[in-house]
Amino acid sequence: MNGKTVTKMFRHSVRFFSLLSAFVILGCNSGSGSVGKYVDEKNTKDYTELKNDGTFVVQQGALTANGKYSIDGKRLILTLNSGEVVEGKIEGKTIIDNGGSRSTKIK
Repeated sequence: MNGKTVTKMFRHSVRFFSLLSAFVILGCNSGSGSVGKYVDEKNTKDYTELKNDGTFVVQQGALTANGKYSIDGKRLILTLNSGEVVEGKIEGKTIIDNGGSRSTKIK
């Protein structure tokens, strides 16, 4: 191999690993696979919606709560606009709150 070939391979490798690193970082932090609407298994009018922009909406009866969410492993952390923090779990396509209520992803 000549010097031009090695330099070209090096540049392609750097670009590839830069893109791969960005993908891994964004994929791990965004929780994008979890984005969607989760409907309560016992009361289908109640739901939790996790949005692409890191915000959420929870509808329970006549009450609506909004805020930001984060995902750490299987932990779902909801920070309401009031500052209150509520945690639950995400297992596959199901959110389980601290009381054991389950909501299943529909979209």
